[in-house]
Amino acid sequence: MPGPRDDHVPGDFLAKAAARLRERTGADLTLAGQVHPRTRMLTIRSVDGARTDACLGMTAAPGQGTGGRVVALGLHLLDGYGGNSGRASGGRRQVSCSERVRSVLAMPLRLDGRVLYVLYLAQRTDKPISPAAISSALRYVRQLESFLAQTARRHQTDAPRRWDVDERALVQIDGELAQLSGEITRRPAKARIAAIRDLLADSVLEAMPPQEAGHILTRRELDVLGLVAEGCSNAEAAQRLAVSPETVKAYLRNIHSKLGVRSRTQAVNVARRSGLLP
Repeated sequence: MPGPRDDHVPGDFLAKAAARLRERTGADLTLAGQVHPRTRMLTIRSVDGARTDACLGMTAAPGQGTGGRVVALGLHLLDGYGGNSGRASGGRRQVSCSERVRSVLAMPLRLDGRVLYVLYLAQRTDKPISPAAISSALRYVRQLESFLAQTARRHQTDAPRRWDVDERALVQIDGELAQLSGEITRRPAKARIAAIRDLLADSVLEAMPPQEAGHILTRRELDVLGLVAEGCSNAEAAQRLAVSPETVKAYLRNIHSKLGVRSRTQAVNVARRSGLLP
């Protein structure tokens, strides 16, 4: 689980985020891009699993290509991807390269509602990105957003920490596990280490306080509501989250009660107005 440096400059943060995203999802290729604060231009700063360095430095204006649309909309997008090098108007290279990927999931990484970075995972085969990989990627992005929010708050106030987990120590533990995994060749052992790292990261996510004072839903309830906002039925949401439809219904009942609404549509609308959903 990567952590941003104290000065908020991406540095190793984007490289580690791309590498960890690929480990968690099994994607062929992952990329991480930074959004310019004034122009909103997206620039690819890090890649993992690439065959060449062709993607590094590629750019997209807001609304241009998959990444540019993510910046403009503030929502994650799943697209088919031609895999050939592309150019935008005026000769500027888009976020596309010679990696020949066939499908891509691009996700915004936000702080205070503003898209700072975009993370991608991509597949080179015609097989679509699996729902499990999508769900894992979105959970990881939420984790990074919480981590960035915690770091930003500590720079803005001298107030004591609001959670009792030493995230720096956990980041160091995760790094040690990653190094150990690289030194081990047996697949079962590597799989166990990967599972431990996922558990560590997810445990940190659950331990973090909400990003906003009005944030009254649990992480799992937000997962369910996010899928509802995407148009998923209870059965589809259950499949994506690897739970039963009855469990999804129970989450929705809690959500309706907490938000004071009577329908799924009302719940999504209230959550969006409150900043709980993009």
